[in-house]
Amino acid sequence: MNSMIVPVAAMLLGALGVVENTLHQRRIRAIPIRINVNGTRGKSTVTRLIAAGLRSGGLRTVGKTTGTAPRLILPDGSEEPIRRRGRARISEHIAVAKRAFGEGADALVVECMALTPENQAVYEHVLVRSTIGVITNIRPDHLEVMGPGLEDVAETLALTVPDRGKLVTLDGPHLDVIRQECARRDASLHLADPASVSEEELAQFRYTSFAENVALALLACELAGVDRAIALRGMVQALPDPGVSPVVSLAVDGRSLRIVNAFAANDVESTLKMWEDFVEPHVSDHDRTFVMVNNRSDRPHRVEEMSRMAASLPVDCLFYVGDLQRLAVRLTPAGKAPVVLALGSRRPAEILQQVAARVPEGGSAILFLVGNMKGAGSSLTEEIAARTGAVSA
Repeated sequence: MNSMIVPVAAMLLGALGVVENTLHQRRIRAIPIRINVNGTRGKSTVTRLIAAGLRSGGLRTVGKTTGTAPRLILPDGSEEPIRRRGRARISEHIAVAKRAFGEGADALVVECMALTPENQAVYEHVLVRSTIGVITNIRPDHLEVMGPGLEDVAETLALTVPDRGKLVTLDGPHLDVIRQECARRDASLHLADPASVSEEELAQFRYTSFAENVALALLACELAGVDRAIALRGMVQALPDPGVSPVVSLAVDGRSLRIVNAFAANDVESTLKMWEDFVEPHVSDHDRTFVMVNNRSDRPHRVEEMSRMAASLPVDCLFYVGDLQRLAVRLTPAGKAPVVLALGSRRPAEILQQVAARVPEGGSAILFLVGNMKGAGSSLTEEIAARTGAVSA
């Protein structure tokens, strides 16, 4: 797979020009700490956590996320939205590196924006050339370009192991693939331990945080020379990614809704983990349990898997919003969810009213939001955030 790097790199360099590439390489070499955060889930969050931890340690740090709402994070912690013309391209990292160089950055932390194996390799070994790499997890997503299987996903993600650098990840299936690539590239492998992050430490965050993400970020900061306690202090004060949502409570028409926003998870495995962690333990405390699925027209292959997953959950009602609602209803296994409702093109406020109407007066319910953040998911999340004052997802 590594044989693909040379021809793709040649094409990229041809597009850049020899002079521009020379300047780019000079700029990134002037930034001593370069961290490339890759993986299936949690990249944006881990990128933010690392950047905050490094800032707390006194390092001038520039960060960049490419998730739900791309952001450039400056050394003072302020943020600028990244506005693109057309589709995202890995070559935009050149402008990011130029900005970081101009800011006099000691560290640059970026979320990997590449998907295909070719782009993954070029992004790391030509554009970023990280000193520390992070692979958050390996899960079945984007199989059309990384797959078809999990082993293939692992091999693709392993293309971003830094040459003679340090690689941070978690123990788990397919670690052998990462280990072999580390050996091939003379990189040291460092395993983060989620158990090292206590419940008391997680409770300090203003939003729902996973021990896995915090452990990865803390270890990356330690490898960059920042004390764990100092890094954690910065992390708990940092703004979350727009794809991260707290669990919030909202009163609608005399009913209480506990809303668990998993729109940003958008794959079955991650969504079910959110259910197990934040919904299942609280079901008995409420009168009703609902799941709401938001689909996207450009992701029709996910409609059936999300419909089957949602219908498998022990809920009182399954709501569909966003695109492809008729298809989703048709693909929902018969006899699973007691009630299946497509809410059409209602506004977010009306959607919440429809949900509340199925709760006994004065009662409470859990509303589990799944599927995708785009479109109706984003609008509904903004409505909830505006009503609660919570950090929006």
